[in-house]
This record gives sequence, structure tokens and C-alpha cells, in this order.
Amino acid sequence: MGGMNYHARIRFDDGSPSWLLRVPRVGRLAFTHPPSFVEYLLLSEYATLKFLETTSVPAPRAFSCGIWGSGTETDHGVGVSFILMEELPGTVYIGDGPSGEAATESERAKVWNGLADILMELEKHPFPKAGSLCFKSSEIEVSAVSSDMFVILTPKGPFDTSISYFTAWAEQYLELIADGQLYTQYPINAYLVYRFLKDNATQLVSQEESQEPEKFYLKHVDDKGDHFLVDEQLNITGVIDWQMARIVPRNEAFGPSIVTVNMTDLCSGKFSLSPDDLALADILQKRGLPGLPGIMDDEKIRRYFWGLANEPKWEDALPLANALLKAFGAGEDWSQWKENALKTYETDERLKLLIDFLHRRR
Repeated sequence: MGGMNYHARIRFDDGSPSWLLRVPRVGRLAFTHPPSFVEYLLLSEYATLKFLETTSVPAPRAFSCGIWGSGTETDHGVGVSFILMEELPGTVYIGDGPSGEAATESERAKVWNGLADILMELEKHPFPKAGSLCFKSSEIEVSAVSSDMFVILTPKGPFDTSISYFTAWAEQYLELIADGQLYTQYPINAYLVYRFLKDNATQLVSQEESQEPEKFYLKHVDDKGDHFLVDEQLNITGVIDWQMARIVPRNEAFGPSIVTVNMTDLCSGKFSLSPDDLALADILQKRGLPGLPGIMDDEKIRRYFWGLANEPKWEDALPLANALLKAFGAGEDWSQWKENALKTYETDERLKLLIDFLHRRR
């Protein structure tokens, strides 16, 4: 059982490879969100798996899906929404080597070589828009973005440009903060940070991308490393858990990601590339991934989407805020920056309402 789904193993008497029945944990996944939202996540994941079947990416084959509730009742009599999929061989990669101890540098390099194979394959399959995959009639198309790794976001999109995609993400956070749903212990600080990110999203778009028809690529959103299955020699045998996968701009698809990050540095606000970031970049460079310079040597986009994470206390979010200010070129410390930001955004109606609300609550 995962954090957002139940899994039931289906075994066959004839010894055929087993299947998995993947069922959304509706209460855990959606909280107060309508069933239609859970339905969209499942249908998008199913479409993503069907697309991956046309590639050499070792993802599970999806045999069927069903939707229960919302008046659709297309669950094939199962009684719950589900995806019926192949169970892949291997064990979840948690950073250990064959010995059971933490993987050595050379052992991790083997995993990064396997990941490079996957990224090189995904680079061969560009899309014209950013969003998430979904079936339209019998065709797989880019539709609204299904969600985010931290927060259940309302599906929006698809987006024709990187800048519209990046700014829409920050705007959704601003809406949730202003509505009292996010960062309730420090809403003013959080609002200022995400307003700053929205205003500086142009830094994530290269001049070349803004002048040419853009291409977008599939990315696994929750790529912490435990989405890999590996064999005893650390060969990647499968990539699982494609829920909430997105079609994203090139620098997000192939730039520094969570899978190679040093989590201590990330959460403490240290703005730097890890040895694993550099190792994967070196492998991709040798493989000849087009347009790599300028993508893998800057963790700005990783910081952008990590944001303030889910930190409940400002003291824990402050290092992340400082890292974002540094990444996007703000030269002041937090106190000075906040003072100036309050003046810069003093006409922002949502910010004014937030400030008034907090004053009345005191």
C-alpha cells in the first residue's frame, strides 16, 4: 500500500506474471475534493501508462481502468475506481547497494546510467503543450495539469508556452494562500514568496525558447528515487507510480530534480548542485542530450517547484525562502526583502485582504 493508493496482487493459476489492482485511497488523496478530481488523476495516470507502452521506458503495462461514482459507474462491476496493471520485477530503490549498505559512488552511477537511458528515450517524444496526458475519445492528448507533488491543485491548462505554465503554478499557490488553505501559520510571508516567484518566472525561460515553437516532455513528478525498481545488480527494471505525471518544459524535464538532490542541502536552503546532480549531468552530456548546457548546471527550477514545501512553521520555511531569493537574484536578507516587497505589492488586493484579516484576528 502506498500513500495515495491501495494495491492488490492478482496471481494466476497457470504461473503467468502477476498483475496489480491499483485503487485510489479516496479519503487520503482527495480529502474534501470532489470525486471528479480523483477520477481525473486516475484517467491521466492510465493515459500516461498507455503512452509509455509506445516507448522503451520500463513502465508497467496498463490493461484496464474503471471509474466508480459521479454518475459514471464505469467500474466494470468492481465497485471502486481502479487501474489494472502489470506487476514489474525488482525491489524499490532506496539508495542501497547490493550489499544492503548505502550505495557507493560507482553503484549510484549505475543507477544514473539507467536513468539516463530513460531520459534519453523521453526526449525522443516531445509534445506541443504543457499539461498532463488524458484520453480524448480514443487519442491520448495533453490536457489540464493533474496536480502537484505537495498540494492537490485544481486541474488547469494545457499551456502553449513555458511562461504560462510556470506562472499558472505560482498563481494557484497564491489563490490557496489567500483563501486560507495553505501556510496558515505564516500566510503573509508565503504570499510574498509565491508572488515573487510568479513575477520572476520569466527567469526560467530561455531566450531561444521564447522565440521558437516550444516542445514539452513527460516528467515523473514524485521522483524521489523510490519510483525505481531495481534488480540485485542495480539495473532499473521498472519506473512506477506515474500518478500526477506532467508534460513539462525542457529544463524541468531534464534539469536537476529531486532524485539526485542532497535533501539536507535542499531543506536547509543551501543553493548548490549535489555530486549526484553532477554525475547524472556528466552522463547525459556524454550521451549527447541536446541543449543540456544551461539546463543541468542550475537548480533554479528545482527550487521554484520545491517552493516552501509543506513546512508548517515559518522557522523551517525561512531557509527555503532565503534560497529562493538567492536563486532568483534578490540581494537582500529576508527582513529587508520583506519590507521592500510589502511596498512593491501594496496594491495587491489579495495581499491587502490577508493583512486586514490578520489584523482583525489579533
